[in-house]
Amino acid sequence: MKRLGKRPFFALVAALALVLAGGGFVPFGSALQAATPPPLTGIPATPPPLSATATPSPSGFLVRFSGQLLDFRNGFVFFTTGDGFRIGPALKLTDPSGAATTLAPSTGGYARAAFDTGTGDVVELALSAKPLPNEARYEDIKHFAVALSPMTQNTDLRGGEGLNGKPVLVIFTVEVPPKTPFGDTVYVATDVSGWSATAIRMDRVDSLHYRVSQDFRSGTKFLYRFTRGSWRSAERGQDGLEVAPRKFSVGNADVQRITSTVYHWGDEDQSAPDLGSSIPTPFNPIPFNTPPHH
Repeated sequence: MKRLGKRPFFALVAALALVLAGGGFVPFGSALQAATPPPLTGIPATPPPLSATATPSPSGFLVRFSGQLLDFRNGFVFFTTGDGFRIGPALKLTDPSGAATTLAPSTGGYARAAFDTGTGDVVELALSAKPLPNEARYEDIKHFAVALSPMTQNTDLRGGEGLNGKPVLVIFTVEVPPKTPFGDTVYVATDVSGWSATAIRMDRVDSLHYRVSQDFRSGTKFLYRFTRGSWRSAERGQDGLEVAPRKFSVGNADVQRITSTVYHWGDEDQSAPDLGSSIPTPFNPIPFNTPPHH
């Protein structure tokens, strides 16, 4: 057999290497020139920087919670749970089906809020005149609630009504349900206190009545509800359902009185004893009917 020379042998080795690498068969004479394959077209040499990629919107998953509206103002939405949630910069208002709505967020109305879990903001409110089914638990969204503000007076006076802004003593008196636990405290929560459930602490008058006095400036308008220290224990209506906050406007009188009745509490215990009016307090130390002395 005739032996191959050194040059044809090395050319054969190079050609076989290209075949094994997927380059296909090439003639011996062009093996060296084909050792470097032509560059591919249409694919960038390096991937684009991260800053050039689009950021998903919303930035997190959406969690939807339904409830009754307590307030809607200054970039926040409040539910009757008493929690305030920040509204996203591009809030979308819809009806429950996702279509456009003619309703506006209002106290006492119902809404399903879509929370962006990436920011904690409410990015969509589906408005309704009736309660909406829930898609999430309160525990799933309560950590998005913002801190409540301290008590501040609303000094926005209405012009043209002779309201002068002087301090006015407003006396709140409320009658509570007979099953209200004797050891519990009743509070007045208002929109001027950031809807804090413990904004104004009331004093017990007797087993069924509480009272407190608070200074407001003439011309102040506020919404208020009664609680027992939390929004879970906030007042309910005669039918046991959520109620819209009460409204009050402070006039120019030196003293104004507010008398209210709470029919039920949100966490009312139906098995609790009926206290009636038989419990002595500093305001009513002898509530019992005692026979006259002879």
